[in-house]
Amino acid sequence: MSPAAARSDDLECWIARQSAVSAASMARAISATQLTRRREALGQTIVPAAGSVLASPVIADWDPEPDYFFHWVRDSAIVMRTVAELMEDAAADNERRYWQRHFADFARFSLDLNSLDGREFLKRGRYREGVRREARRFLRREAEIRALVGDKLLGEPRFNPDGTIDILRWSRPQYDGPALRALACLRYLAAGGPPIEEVLRLLRQDLDFTLRHAGRRCIGPWEEAGQNLHHYAVALAQLGALVHGRALMSGPERLAAEKRLRAGLDRHWSEPHQVYAAMRPASAASAEDLVDAATLIAVLDADLPSGAHSAEDPRVEATQAAIERLFARELAINRRLPAGAAPALGRSRGDRYFGGGAWYVATLAAAGLYYRRAQCRAQERAALIRRGDAFMARVRALTPEDGSLSEQVDRTTGQPSSARHLTWSYAAFLSTARLRARAASATAVTPIPAKGSRSRGGRGRPAPRDNS
Repeated sequence: MSPAAARSDDLECWIARQSAVSAASMARAISATQLTRRREALGQTIVPAAGSVLASPVIADWDPEPDYFFHWVRDSAIVMRTVAELMEDAAADNERRYWQRHFADFARFSLDLNSLDGREFLKRGRYREGVRREARRFLRREAEIRALVGDKLLGEPRFNPDGTIDILRWSRPQYDGPALRALACLRYLAAGGPPIEEVLRLLRQDLDFTLRHAGRRCIGPWEEAGQNLHHYAVALAQLGALVHGRALMSGPERLAAEKRLRAGLDRHWSEPHQVYAAMRPASAASAEDLVDAATLIAVLDADLPSGAHSAEDPRVEATQAAIERLFARELAINRRLPAGAAPALGRSRGDRYFGGGAWYVATLAAAGLYYRRAQCRAQERAALIRRGDAFMARVRALTPEDGSLSEQVDRTTGQPSSARHLTWSYAAFLSTARLRARAASATAVTPIPAKGSRSRGGRGRPAPRDNS
């Protein structure tokens, strides 16, 4: 066996092990009804409900780690899309039922969230009850909570995992969460999931919301204060929902919304800098200040089949190349890498959130795009898989021995930082491993299938226990 083949086999074995860890870790954050979260300063005791998805099951209070014991609409949608993939690839009926049940619970929980009413919440008189004086400055205004009904509610970025309204100040509104949730529901149905009434009703609500808010300004994917703008990632998620949901929509509204989104996305292209700007209006003076790894994540999330704003778009490739060059220079952990190695990617040049390190989801998105392209380009397939593998190898180098995936790693030391056990990181790993298996299955070489996903002719992951 050649050294290159040995390295490939070694990477595949690690991907299989890491996929098993990721599937188990992701599952622990879904319907985590065994956990209790007490926010003493807010007088809250929270027990997650069935169907909720914790952004992180780790209990922290921003000292020094962030409090992610919330159900984020965006994060949960991405996680549940991965659940649908695991359901589709299940090697046994009990494994399929396991993931299917999680998705059904998620649909019911999400419908309950969509029916909340801020006015009723305030009538119950629990808004300020038990809140310590020093914590009151973090509370939302009563008028803001009172307005939470209908579309105002669907534009919420996050909720408590017990199904109650988030009373804390945060950047709002968010218009890509429902679009991503619609994409998760569509993925579930495409995977052969039973078309239960709750999933179909949730899908209709989210598609209708996306139609009404297509192309509107809102906060971006990183929920930064002061960025209520047009975001490439938000518009692309919306377009993806409308494109993949075409069979469920008719009439001029959908056509008009899709046309509006495509025109808006095209306006993100910066001809002088040859990149897609993450936000507009954009005032940055250089390509490095225009780009954001959220663009790469969004291209994978939307999964347009071809053309502009798909993985095959040459402008997306140019933007990805600019992002790779940026972080190869920007992050100390990427300096002095050997030839052919891939850099770990951060979010943006100006990012300083918890030090602005490298994010697993960003680095995995780069790998995923190479694998996605490899499925379409027979002549370049081997080279594209090798480049994707270089990013997977970088993820491996930054992953602790126990396989735990945090939100990011320190830009200088490479040590885990910010939120521990980020559920999105685990979901991103599983989806990327799945893309790799599908890219490789079109070649003469059949990789060892990642546990949790089953390539053609491969063996699946041992089924989790089915308690039904």
